[in-house]
Amino acid sequence: MADPGLPPFMTDSAGGAPPMQEGSFGQSMGAFGALLKLQQNISDKFPKAKVPWNETRKFLKASTIELIRSTSLYKFHMKFFTDIGLGNMQLISYAPMHYIFAVPNNPVCNFYPALQNQKVCVATTDALHRFFREDLELECSVEETECIKNGDPVCKFKVDLQPISAYQVMLDDYDKKILSGIRPPVDDNELRDRVRTLTIYKLLDSGRLSEIGNAYMQFASNMPVQEKVFDPPWKLQEELSSIADSHSTFGGAFGAMAQKVQVPDKSAPAPPVSEETAKLQEEAKKTDSFAELLSKMKKDQ
Repeated sequence: MADPGLPPFMTDSAGGAPPMQEGSFGQSMGAFGALLKLQQNISDKFPKAKVPWNETRKFLKASTIELIRSTSLYKFHMKFFTDIGLGNMQLISYAPMHYIFAVPNNPVCNFYPALQNQKVCVATTDALHRFFREDLELECSVEETECIKNGDPVCKFKVDLQPISAYQVMLDDYDKKILSGIRPPVDDNELRDRVRTLTIYKLLDSGRLSEIGNAYMQFASNMPVQEKVFDPPWKLQEELSSIADSHSTFGGAFGAMAQKVQVPDKSAPAPPVSEETAKLQEEAKKTDSFAELLSKMKKDQ
């Protein structure tokens, strides 16, 4: 699929500050410290970003950039990398099992003030590889194809999925029924969508099993796979945001959020609450902010 064109950020002004010709010792040490912090963020947060197959499946089956960008997984991926410190990454080109991501004004380039005329974003390359391989369970290769430090307007990264790995995650029982020549219990619209996806991924050809599809069904479809079912890492954040939107006061929202993130020990008796604490808890339910609550507490003192 051809590149859909340059996004708004890929203008003559893209690329951040002018590159420095030579980095001082202080700049190098500061950059080294920032790189260590980034690596620590990756080590701390990646183990908590595991995504269930049913969400990865939606991402893989999305057949256009617009559809990919609308998936919860894509939105999580972009925010996750931004929060870690890898910049404002965006998907700019797509073909089945092949993705090109771009990062304008890439902060990773600032870790190498003394380097020029070369690609330097090893941290981003490794992070993309870890995210797809560890958190999505998709074997892949990742390559930085363009870099701001190499004179390019943005940093670009190409992610190529390993087909058998992608098929294993993408295909559910209904898809396998279709490949086996059995109609699954779905309506005509869903059936057409599934057939279209299987055709895009070259498993079907004109409604029949393709050579690739036949090879997959013979050698890979019966591999023992136990799909793990669990909540995606963004579910709790979505629930907390929903709670905040549904409560008119800060105290009410705070209390509901606390119940969501804490699992009470029902076997333990509830600790006694003083009259003053009980009064404060009641006030919190009717208060819109910490500042307002503190103001009320000071007046009562």
